[in-house]
Amino acid sequence: MRLRVARNAGLALGLAMMAACASSTPQAGVDSSMGPAMTVERFLRATNQNDLDTMASLFGNRDGSVTRVWSRKEVDERMLLFSSVLRHTDYAIVGEELVAGRREEATQLNVRMVIQGDTLQVPFTMVRTTGQAWLIENIGIERVTRGRTSGNGS
Repeated sequence: MRLRVARNAGLALGLAMMAACASSTPQAGVDSSMGPAMTVERFLRATNQNDLDTMASLFGNRDGSVTRVWSRKEVDERMLLFSSVLRHTDYAIVGEELVAGRREEATQLNVRMVIQGDTLQVPFTMVRTTGQAWLIENIGIERVTRGRTSGNGS
């Protein structure tokens, strides 16, 4: 009898967990349970894979992903730019800072990245959407592009 009660309790717990995992997300590709660090990690993985759709779904502002407001052409152009500039061989999230005046809705993650053999620290400003998901609002790519040549051998 006790075994049956324990088995039924385990089954009920499993079903409750599956229902929680199946809850809807505020927009396609964005999981509201994903924190800012996981969003950056997913974005950087997509960067090296040239997965422009995933990158775009993780980039936006309080109102949601850029896929809602930018044309497909603009999304592709901007994400290709990010992909080429941020292509890396290694990275680590090394710190988090407050964003002045935006404590409740934004945070900055500092990411140490190895790009073309150089180790750089790149800030990612993260924003919480109205649906409670975290998106990348701004990337300090000037930290990567500063002092680099255009690739023409000069």
